[in-house]
Amino acid sequence: MNDNEWDFVHENVASKDINLFDMEPQQKFNDTHCLAHIMCWAGAFPSVSQARKNGWDRPVPFGFSEFKVGKRKRCIFILNRIGEK
Repeated sequence: MNDNEWDFVHENVASKDINLFDMEPQQKFNDTHCLAHIMCWAGAFPSVSQARKNGWDRPVPFGFSEFKVGKRKRCIFILNRIGEK
């Protein structure tokens, strides 16, 4: 993983799934967090409120997601749980 890649994993994802996707999570998240929190943690925005103002106030999609954000094109990889609880 390089300096421009960020991995985030839901706290209920099994370690075998994390290994399957070859992820090294910087931080884990739970169901109370939205994409704005993750964008802030990755450094794409200085605050959660700024990320929300820029349209990231959405729930984290289920499954695996990839986003490229900002001028530096930060690669943000998210592994969320699959389906409902």
